[in-house]
Amino acid sequence: MKRQNKYLKQIVLCFTTALLLAIALPAPKVYADFYGMWEENEIPSTRQKERLVDEADLLTDSEEAALLSKLNTLSQKHQSNIVILTVDDYTGDAESYSDDYFDYNGFQADYDSGVLFFLGMSDRAYWFSTYGSAIYAFTDYGISELGDTVVPYLADGDYYGAFNRYIEVADNYFTLYEEGTPFDVSSQPEEPKNIPLAIGICIIIGLLGALIPLFIMVADLTTVRKSVNASGYQSHSGIKLTVHNDKFIRATTNRTRRAESSSSGGSSTHSSSSGSSHGGGGGHF
Repeated sequence: MKRQNKYLKQIVLCFTTALLLAIALPAPKVYADFYGMWEENEIPSTRQKERLVDEADLLTDSEEAALLSKLNTLSQKHQSNIVILTVDDYTGDAESYSDDYFDYNGFQADYDSGVLFFLGMSDRAYWFSTYGSAIYAFTDYGISELGDTVVPYLADGDYYGAFNRYIEVADNYFTLYEEGTPFDVSSQPEEPKNIPLAIGICIIIGLLGALIPLFIMVADLTTVRKSVNASGYQSHSGIKLTVHNDKFIRATTNRTRRAESSSSGGSSTHSSSSGSSHGGGGGHF
């Protein structure tokens, strides 16, 4: 019995010593990364990504270098991560995959804003995911217009052209937002008008519209001959009248309500799997 108590005391002593050592010694790197990511909201170094990740291998090395340089420059200019991600295959839907990629990765800079252009080649899906102030720079209308702009490039297999166009539009959207007028349904910037040119075109069109019928009537008068009496205009067959009655039976009116646009502008949001708020939109090409 005394021997059993001795062994029990040794086991308790060993367990206590191990527990104290675990508390006193530094935590392993894996735990430190995990703890830092979740408790301090800091992305570990192992999850820091470039702003262009072409896993689907759609670009040449030179194209990647050129695009990455533009992405980094504009990201710094607007203090917002402007990112491109392509994959061959992925799980879930494009929206969730894009949002999670933003939530669980970093991009070498602590910007609380960003937009991601995602391409999933397995189902030819594209998606624009936004977070932070980029949600308001990329309104629902703006995202729809951006999609209409890049889809023709994607459909033709011109991925480099699509990404370049995305970067140009992103720069414009952020600039407009910073100026206080984000690209939206009710605040689209007007294109400059050349008023003198417009007036000249209107005058030319008006003159052509007036002269063409005049030339036609003059041409029809070339066969006109002078007549001394009205015999050429008389009808020798006489006039025959028949009875014709119109009876009103009923009146039926069909009315169809005109469809009104449900879009009032602004940016809609949703929550990702981590609980973060994101905006966005996309489709297939």
